[in-house]
Amino acid sequence: MEYRRERLGELLVAGGVCDLDTIEEALAAQAAVGGKLGEVLVREFGVNEEAIACMLAEQKGLRYVRLSEFGVDREASARIPVEFARSQRAVPVAFDDGSLVVAMADPLDIETMDEIRLMTELRVAPVVATSSDIAYAIEKHMASADVIFEMPEDVQLAEEGEVEPGEEDVPIVRLVNQIVREAVMERASDVHLEPGEDGVQVRFRIDGVLQDVVQLPRNARAGITSRVKIMAELDIAERRLPQDGRTSVIVDGEAVDLRIATLPTPYGEAVTIRILHEGLAFRKLEDLGMAEHHLEIVRDLLSKPYGAILSAGPTGSGKSTSLYAALSLINDPSRKIITVEDPVEYRLPGLTQVAARPKIGLTFAVGLRSILRSDPDVVMIGEMRDPETAQVGVRAALTGHLVLSSIHTNDAPASLTRLVDMEVPPFIVSSALIGVIAQRLARRLCPDCKEQTPLTDEQLVRAGFDLSGETPPQVFRAVGCERCANTGYRGRIGLFEVMSMSDELSRLLLAEAPIEELRDAAVSQGMRTLRADALDKVAAGITSLEELARVVV
Repeated sequence: MEYRRERLGELLVAGGVCDLDTIEEALAAQAAVGGKLGEVLVREFGVNEEAIACMLAEQKGLRYVRLSEFGVDREASARIPVEFARSQRAVPVAFDDGSLVVAMADPLDIETMDEIRLMTELRVAPVVATSSDIAYAIEKHMASADVIFEMPEDVQLAEEGEVEPGEEDVPIVRLVNQIVREAVMERASDVHLEPGEDGVQVRFRIDGVLQDVVQLPRNARAGITSRVKIMAELDIAERRLPQDGRTSVIVDGEAVDLRIATLPTPYGEAVTIRILHEGLAFRKLEDLGMAEHHLEIVRDLLSKPYGAILSAGPTGSGKSTSLYAALSLINDPSRKIITVEDPVEYRLPGLTQVAARPKIGLTFAVGLRSILRSDPDVVMIGEMRDPETAQVGVRAALTGHLVLSSIHTNDAPASLTRLVDMEVPPFIVSSALIGVIAQRLARRLCPDCKEQTPLTDEQLVRAGFDLSGETPPQVFRAVGCERCANTGYRGRIGLFEVMSMSDELSRLLLAEAPIEELRDAAVSQGMRTLRADALDKVAAGITSLEELARVVV
């Protein structure tokens, strides 16, 4: 990029970032209190920090990077101490042809560049980033590595319960806190701590796919497991049996619930931490990715005064989020809504939510029987996982209640046979069930780097597209860039299959017809399959054929 000789203030005015009066006032404030012009503009006048950084990069002929979306190389960021990075507002982000690429808030800080060059024995190639982005990158990519570096070789903290929850200065405690914080920053749904012969592998599930994060040393195995168990109030002395619990933490001012499960392995206890973001509970049905024809059917189902509506799919397919979105739609003061969940994942105002506790006898079925004596209009059961719960729940739908629940099946028609498998008589299923919403979650293509891929008509037909229209569908593929951490995907979208019960489906169910006939009947009556919905989203450039193959049979 060509170097520009205009002063920063002149560039900001010319670029429309701020006016001349603001620049003059900022220069006067700078003369009075010191500091850099950009900092004064952001702090005193609320000028956009990123716009200033972009103009600064243009002025100096350097590249601007957005570190919150940049795939920072952990090996590069580990080349300098974290405290030095914080104090100098500089973080190494990559290697480039023998040089260390360093993101800096002040790219003219020659002294800092010289110090980094002496520390690393590498040439320094500066790029420009905002101060807030640099602070984000330091916490995300450097802080946990710094904690690992500080841990003594013989650390066995918390193995015998020596670490109390408030001892935030202990390295193993800060390490766990940093892992959780980084997972929340990365939008991870789960954290997996997997002990092995050489240490503990930390992996995050981001957008439904596991990604390696860091390998912790062997001496951290016992301590990190015990620290997590202390947080969830589990028995740290019991290492032979699986345990589960939950806790809540505050991350950057946001309340985050953690569900924690342990499993004994030959190398120690494996730990899975599920991260529950409160914001997910307040999504609307429209935000989930449902097509308009699906939304119309679901709204019609939810308007019924009674009957059972099931959300179907495997673990991690977004069933709970859809159920909460449905409850939010029908939640009003004129209705009494009671839920029984294991555990209560999200707390919604206006609902009475009951946590199942099987260890003391409060199962779904027991809780549901009590709920039905509490005059509810709408009942939500976390999951129909056993015959007793299924039978009580489906019968509740016959006695004037609208019942919502989830069930583990591959598609909507399979939910009918699954209920029969759980000893619910077919005539009761056909009378009580009014609809099933089956779903999966597919990754969204990154809008900044997705690339159209040419396919022949034969390839499109083989993928399942109907080419009878005037123009063939455009198909995009994942590429990878800074903003999606080189994965080609950012975020997820729901794929849906909505089935309303009909007289024909009831007749086939009572005749014990095979699942194939039930599916064919549902399709003939207008049900769009999961694959059809996925193909629509591929044709719209939202996801890819590769992602379709990963999540839909």
